[in-house]
Amino acid sequence: MNAVGGGVVNHTDLFHTGIVVDDLASSKEELGAVLGVTWREGGAEVRLTDVTGVRTVETAYALSTSGPHHIELVQSIPETLWSVVAPGHAHHLGYWVDDVSSAAAELERLGSAQVASIAIKDGRPPMCTYHRSRSGLYLEIVDRRMRPVLLPDS
Repeated sequence: MNAVGGGVVNHTDLFHTGIVVDDLASSKEELGAVLGVTWREGGAEVRLTDVTGVRTVETAYALSTSGPHHIELVQSIPETLWSVVAPGHAHHLGYWVDDVSSAAAELERLGSAQVASIAIKDGRPPMCTYHRSRSGLYLEIVDRRMRPVLLPDS
């Protein structure tokens, strides 16, 4: 676990702020111009486990390419946690962790319910989990070993 001052995650391990959008292409264009950033696109077919059960969904996202703290635009997927609730609002904060299972258990203990886990393939442990804080913001904790995959140029 990455504890600093008793926290479950270390503030220096914050690597992105996620925003769910209805139109990934137009959001990239608009926010790229406004924020002066370029994007690296990604996505995959992943195994989503949430309150409705286990299913496969196709994800798409764009991650800003500069700085230690990135902006992530996530294409909305109806009837998942990646649904747009209010345009332009932060959806989640993404943190690197060394042990997803331990950090997830500690977030649960502290009252941030796990609402989803994401695995790349069936039978593999989750690469990340999402937890909903009591304030409504999601916390995404991501296995640090995914860093070369998600941020190949850093």
